[in-house]
Amino acid sequence: MSTPGGTGGGGTGTGRAGYASSSPDLERWLRRHIRQGFNADALVRSMCQSGYDAAFARTTVGAALAATRGTAEDGDAVADTVPAAGPAEPRIHAAGFPARNTAHHGGRDIPILFALAAPRVVLFQQLLTDAECDALVTLARGRLARSPVINPDTGDENLIDARTSMGAMFQVGEHPLIERIEDCIASVTGIAADRGEGLQILNYKPGGEYQPHYDFFNPQRPGEARQLRVGGQRVATLVIYLNSPPAGGATAFPKLGLEVAPVKGNAVYFSYRKTDGTLDDRTLHAGLPVEEGEKWIATKWLRERPYRTG
Repeated sequence: MSTPGGTGGGGTGTGRAGYASSSPDLERWLRRHIRQGFNADALVRSMCQSGYDAAFARTTVGAALAATRGTAEDGDAVADTVPAAGPAEPRIHAAGFPARNTAHHGGRDIPILFALAAPRVVLFQQLLTDAECDALVTLARGRLARSPVINPDTGDENLIDARTSMGAMFQVGEHPLIERIEDCIASVTGIAADRGEGLQILNYKPGGEYQPHYDFFNPQRPGEARQLRVGGQRVATLVIYLNSPPAGGATAFPKLGLEVAPVKGNAVYFSYRKTDGTLDDRTLHAGLPVEEGEKWIATKWLRERPYRTG
């Protein structure tokens, strides 16, 4: 949810002085995201992260919400009230999760099974229905190929032994089902769909795994630095489990002592940006070997700015 007119910095919205001038672009941006259902916390946070002054952001979001309520058509979704003065950080998540036990999309409650504060890790129950999971697997079967990784020195995609999955990449909004799922992801994370890379569907056969790794890019490595030109740094990952393997295949966070079991329809979200803007190496994670059956997942990587491929 990159805002127009700001400095583009990685501010945390904790009251630091920053950009404090409105513009037609900012007003349009606010109207559009309020209509899409982004709440006040997410809007203020996004403005602060783009360099706007926190007090200015709260006042501007409050005025935009009031104006939208006065003109909204029947059935339009309008975000929550503007937060009080102070750090624009919700109790559960820095990327839009409210301080409650459920997320919401399309009139449906999505339970939050657990949430860690630092690093930010949230497990959603039944983010997707069984039918949606099955449909994604069907879409992917016809285009599976060995999953590459980015070479940190060249930026090229290479095949390595540490990653043994087969994958299928889809463009943003390529299919109506994918577009609906991307809208759902934007709703529950508070990160606009245009900041997401294309959905990747992965299939792991028995013994298949992805050894411990980070999803964010190391700007000190020339190959990975190339990736920053098309949307900036990755800031978060969402992994959706499309089936329930009988054994193995958990998503493990070795530095946290945490393993998330792959349960069909559930999704784990983790953010690797700390409140000071630095990257959190505690988000080291792995796809543990599948011990029985196979595993299907959908992965969505989210960027700090709108993502473009060219």
